[in-house]
Amino acid sequence: MTDSDPRPAEPTAPIRQAIDRADGTRFAVTLHPSASGPTGPVVLVVPAMGMAAGYYSKFATALAAAGWSTAVMEQRGHEETGGRRPGRRYNFGYADLVTDIEASVRLLSADGAEVYLLGHSLGGQVGSVFAARHPSRLAGLILVAAPSPYWRSYSPLFLPVSQAMALLARFVGHFPGQRVRFAGREARGVMADWARLARTGRLDFGRPRVDHGAALARLDLPALVISVEGDTLAPPAAVDRLAEMMPSLDVVRRHVEAEGVDHFRWARRPEAVVPIIAGWLAEAAPALRAR
Repeated sequence: MTDSDPRPAEPTAPIRQAIDRADGTRFAVTLHPSASGPTGPVVLVVPAMGMAAGYYSKFATALAAAGWSTAVMEQRGHEETGGRRPGRRYNFGYADLVTDIEASVRLLSADGAEVYLLGHSLGGQVGSVFAARHPSRLAGLILVAAPSPYWRSYSPLFLPVSQAMALLARFVGHFPGQRVRFAGREARGVMADWARLARTGRLDFGRPRVDHGAALARLDLPALVISVEGDTLAPPAAVDRLAEMMPSLDVVRRHVEAEGVDHFRWARRPEAVVPIIAGWLAEAAPALRAR
């Protein structure tokens, strides 16, 4: 490409790295390097409930093409290889998802790279708790269609339905999300933690159980919060409610209105969100401000 060629340089091929868990399972983090290579800041995508990492490949490729290396971690229970399906003999909850984020951030920052965490929906909930517990490990937080599912932001039926989902998961041994058309096959522990958040409005989980509200309230990071028009799973009020649990964040708030974009499909139509995220990163990244 010559100096007069307006086309952006192509990002390099993705790099897939496996991380072993203490329970004998493993998951992968796939890095989509920017055109400048796998150096500099990295955006780590934490998927929504039930979502495979591959669903975010188009988004990761587009953000890398815009100049920002982007990694996508596999969600526990939804790994391509090396994982286990949730069931009566294999259970986990939000605390385990936070542990996986910690391992992913450790991998990506091993060479000194700054990590910006991008949490989608459930990924924003557990990602926010990771940020609150380990604020020095991240350079910033991006929440896309990431709500607090507290029932007061939804219809009156949401409270009993959300609690029934957790009870169903407990009875069956896992949550059969594909059968009820909500998420996928999920661990009953994840559903119990999600239902508690829906009932109480608090991120209160772990063994022993910990209320992470105080840590969230102290979290002081640059943050970009994005909601999507017509998103019934993460309406603006619910997105704002999660962000309001972290009042010390330096928040830039954006709302996306684009044809064909919803709670999930923004990742398949990245042109609706990549300019917003890339522009915010250019302002927030300490490395760029120092130049």
